[in-house]
Amino acid sequence: MKKSQLFFILIFTHFLNAQDINFDIQNLYVTPFGMTSDLVGFSPLFELDSDSIHNKVQSKKIQKLPKNLNVSKTAYCFFYFTGITSSLFENELTVLIENYSTDNPSIFIDRNGNLDFTDDGIPISFENNLTIALENGSSSLANYHYMLSKSQISPEYQGRLKQKYEKKFQKSNLVLAKHWLAFKRLSVRVSKHYIDNKPITILLIDNSADGIFSFQTDELGDRILVLEGHIDTDKTLVSMLRFAEPISHNAIFKIYNKKYHIKNVTSNGNKITLSKTYKKPSYDFKKIKDLTSLSITLLDGTLVSLKDLMKTKKYLLIDVGGTWCKGCISQEPIIKNIYNNSKVEVLGVFKHDTHKSVKNYLNNHKLKWPVALTNDNFDDIFRINTFPTYILISNDGKVILIDIDAKKIERYINKLS
Repeated sequence: MKKSQLFFILIFTHFLNAQDINFDIQNLYVTPFGMTSDLVGFSPLFELDSDSIHNKVQSKKIQKLPKNLNVSKTAYCFFYFTGITSSLFENELTVLIENYSTDNPSIFIDRNGNLDFTDDGIPISFENNLTIALENGSSSLANYHYMLSKSQISPEYQGRLKQKYEKKFQKSNLVLAKHWLAFKRLSVRVSKHYIDNKPITILLIDNSADGIFSFQTDELGDRILVLEGHIDTDKTLVSMLRFAEPISHNAIFKIYNKKYHIKNVTSNGNKITLSKTYKKPSYDFKKIKDLTSLSITLLDGTLVSLKDLMKTKKYLLIDVGGTWCKGCISQEPIIKNIYNNSKVEVLGVFKHDTHKSVKNYLNNHKLKWPVALTNDNFDDIFRINTFPTYILISNDGKVILIDIDAKKIERYINKLS
């Protein structure tokens, strides 16, 4: 090779490396719904009344209990976590709650999933809004986080919840629902930085719930989003997260009129490298579209535009969910109330469903508004990966509001003129 050619290659390589921007990612973990959100999951507690632990489908014998544990005052529950592949309960870790009926219970987490509670370190003293980290079995620096609190379930709902979970956990004895734990999955890692002295926010979304951020193109896999400005994590991130890309070299974001692709993400999410690119991003977060001409095929085969569906109404509410989505079903009465509001038309769009499953759902739930199966065009525009998601659109085709909470949508609509 000639010296001039070698010199050119060295200069070109240096130029490329100069385009790389490295970030040390902060340890700030939040829920997609905003840290001030009252949307929580419930972790039912079961009596520790034998030498076995029972989940919905399996029973496993306890290997060792913590020394001096007061068994009569101990309950157990499960945390969803896919980071321990050898766990005796697939994708779950067992948790013991000693003195569960008091304000200061002790928490014993079976961190390696072997049902030996003597090899997991010291117990955790419970306090409201307690954050716990579950360590991935293959990487001690990779963690998945939960925030725990007391459930505060209203007395009128306790009996109904008990009946619901008794059907699912038929071999277990539930303790009173007022003692259950409420939890938030802190599946989004947020880090605030600067590019060219301008603020940006990087979000890593651990959809796989294992503490590892893997390069992949799977729709349901881990995702990344890079935004202009510093965001408020107390507020819901749902409308932003729909623009997140699978973690891959094809993830490209336009930031302050420059384009960057994801060159590297360490598996524990601690470091990220962005690199300038001239490729076109798959979606421009700031781009505004007139959606009135967007067409979709209804379940009866009719091709309609969103404008057609609005008729004489001022607004259209798109309810994106699925027959399999419990959150969608629980909020359905609110959507029915909204449908009866003279200001709004409703369109139901079903994801991960079939014509047959939706038709059966309509017959059982007596929905009166038009429905459709989602399609590639709809998915590309709205980028929905949280269910349910409600999208309120004005009659000039602008998105007014996107949220996962039907009550917030209803309150907003009630204020409209």
